[in-house]
Amino acid sequence: MGYTKVIVWLLLTLFLIPAITLVFAEYGSKSLNQEYTQFFIEDAQKQHQDADKLAGFLQQNPPSSVCGPVAAELLNYKKAVCAPGSELWQFYMMDKVALWTLIAGGVVLLMIVLFSALAFSNRRSQLLSLTLARPFLMLAGSLEVIVQGVMLVWLSFWGTAFFTQTYYPKLVILVGLMVLAGIYYIIKGIFRKLPPEENIEGEVVSREAAPQLWSRIDALAARVGTTPPDHVIAGIDTNFYVTEAPLRVNDHLLTGRKLYVSIPLLRQLTLAQADGVMVHELTHLHEGDTASGALLGPKLHRFDLYTALMSENVATLIVYYPLYLYRMLFELAWRRNSREREFVADRNASALISPAAIIESLIKVSAYASYRYEVEKNLFANNALHESELGIRKAIAAGLPAHVNSPGFISAMREQNVPHPFDSHPPLTERMRNVGFSVEETAYASVAAELPTESWVDLIPVADNIEQQLWQKYERDFSSTHEESLAWRYQPTGEAETALVLKYFPNVPFTLKDGSQVEITWQGIVVPKTAELLDWDNVKNINVLRNFGRDTLHVQHVQPNAHGKKRSKIPLPGLKKEIDRFKEVLAWYWHRHQTVRSLLQQPGTVTQQDA
Repeated sequence: MGYTKVIVWLLLTLFLIPAITLVFAEYGSKSLNQEYTQFFIEDAQKQHQDADKLAGFLQQNPPSSVCGPVAAELLNYKKAVCAPGSELWQFYMMDKVALWTLIAGGVVLLMIVLFSALAFSNRRSQLLSLTLARPFLMLAGSLEVIVQGVMLVWLSFWGTAFFTQTYYPKLVILVGLMVLAGIYYIIKGIFRKLPPEENIEGEVVSREAAPQLWSRIDALAARVGTTPPDHVIAGIDTNFYVTEAPLRVNDHLLTGRKLYVSIPLLRQLTLAQADGVMVHELTHLHEGDTASGALLGPKLHRFDLYTALMSENVATLIVYYPLYLYRMLFELAWRRNSREREFVADRNASALISPAAIIESLIKVSAYASYRYEVEKNLFANNALHESELGIRKAIAAGLPAHVNSPGFISAMREQNVPHPFDSHPPLTERMRNVGFSVEETAYASVAAELPTESWVDLIPVADNIEQQLWQKYERDFSSTHEESLAWRYQPTGEAETALVLKYFPNVPFTLKDGSQVEITWQGIVVPKTAELLDWDNVKNINVLRNFGRDTLHVQHVQPNAHGKKRSKIPLPGLKKEIDRFKEVLAWYWHRHQTVRSLLQQPGTVTQQDA
């Protein structure tokens, strides 16, 4: 359904306006042919000329037929009926432009298919596909905006002028401004800068800090046949990965080959299981997966930023949908190739360590990650502030054995492994078949609950300090984010809840030209001069409109103890410099209220007051 929707919108944006223009131009040309023919014949009859002979000539050479290249004897006729800039000339030209635009739209569709097919070949072909597709689709989309914009402006004039003998300048200007806005967004997207490199939470573990860890990594890298990573980063995320893309760790930029290891996951894995995971990751380095990913990543990021910007304006949807369809197909190709690379890495880990080690490590990682997600989800769903230490790490360690032995564990693991064409990592059952080793579902719990007597954490003397610091920071950030989320959830009752809401949504006054103030609060809008509160609960719609250089806040609301809706208009003189901030604050507080209303209307929602 997702593909169908995108394709339908793509066809509409590429072909609807040119098709309408083509039909209208053809109709207009035929109408003008009839009008000119009738005029010439009537004029010939008045001049007592041979009207039948003229009619025969006009039938063989209708006026629109001489708008293109003609023989020398027809040049005077062409100048009379289709001079450059004349009505018939405009309809003739728009007919040709619309036809070629439809053909160009077909070419764009064909190129999307070809570029996508190239992306399905291999990882190198994906880089070539993206390198070629991005400038082509950007150029084609830009031309479509300009050409279709010209068509729209022309239609906005002739659509009314042709049938009613009048036109509406405001409509023409409005369409023209929309086209200019589209061109502005295109130029803005072309020169948009990439955001800085991603900053990840972790600590770089040097060779001096953990010589045994590096010695083991060096030995495994030699067995894989690749050079060791340049950096090892230890963190607490539920993941292991390698990358050659630039990364920032504690605001320090790291380049080269990097290996990320999760200390909490390493505590769950035996030495052999961890060896299997590391061989899997080092195989990605050996096979060039990370090198190609480092080249592909920035290009893909730039592509995504440009595509997202094109979705923000109606005039640039012509650019957006070709880009988006290609991106969807590219993603499918990339995920497919990534799954193949995962199979290769699994097979190498199976051959160099053991099939059991890699499969058991996958079970343990999935079990830990799923339970950590459940713990954090429950903590975040709490409608009360977390006054004391969260203790996420301890909660996971204490509850994991019971979790893996619970009735829902097998179904949770099974749901995690449902095959899906957009999963870059293959499901567990497929990975078992790939390495020729299976674990029965009934044995998942015993594998996941097994704690090692030795682990890779023993090879990292600084592991405890790193983990403690990272968990402390993570829990502080978690509590802060949770506290802010409560400000979005509370319809406050009592001083504590009100204070929390005010912490994130304080009253924001804006001083008007006459010295009075319009104030935006979590409760509603305080009207200047009268200090009347337009409660958010009674507001149905808000909008800030500018007419003749004057900004006005329009509020549609229900009057208490009255029937129907009322529209209040609040002039905003003197806010020209602050009008953008006023709009942002207004939208932000209105969105908070709608969020609260939505949560309170959900069945089973328990408020603090109820609790």
